[in-house]
Amino acid sequence: MNLRRLPFTALVIFMLMTTATMAQRKLAMVSVEAGNAITAYPVVGFPQLFYSNFHPFVTVGTGFIWSEQKLKKHRWEQTFNIGYIYHRYVQHSIPLFTELVYRLKTGDRFAFGAHLGLGYLQSIPATDRFQLNSAGVYEEINNLGRAQGMAKVSFSGTYKLNDKLALSMNYGMLFQGPFVNSYVPVLPYNTFQLGIQKSLKKRR
Repeated sequence: MNLRRLPFTALVIFMLMTTATMAQRKLAMVSVEAGNAITAYPVVGFPQLFYSNFHPFVTVGTGFIWSEQKLKKHRWEQTFNIGYIYHRYVQHSIPLFTELVYRLKTGDRFAFGAHLGLGYLQSIPATDRFQLNSAGVYEEINNLGRAQGMAKVSFSGTYKLNDKLALSMNYGMLFQGPFVNSYVPVLPYNTFQLGIQKSLKKRR
């Protein structure tokens, strides 16, 4: 199997699964989150999110509910997300991913979530690149970047403002690869985002 084609294959599978699934179920929510993404080891790099470089990370998502306990304390969700990360001097990243989410309601307004995500990431160089042509002159390389795979593990908390709106806080670990096979095959990020979620469910 050609490993370079894996991200493209993953994107095709993702799009087919997304289209088929969303055609069968009604969307239950939409969300917007924004925050920081730092290249660092998972978990131990968490403090750097608040004192190191700022790499903007914005995500827009939607999703539906797979199942929900009668008392609504436990439920399983699936989300579909598109994002943007700007890593200064390195890359612009556009992640497109789906997540399986376990949501635990811990009070009338609070809920805890555990997320496992997989998807596609388009990596676009953030600096000009040049190559030497046959005439011995450096030419600028113009392209739309590289297709990459990605995985994301995260934990979230939500606070319900009313029947329609909830505030969210999300800490995650995002893995991008293959990045540079010779020394950094997988590039890890620690991410922290704050956001707002709107319910699309109609009152009964």
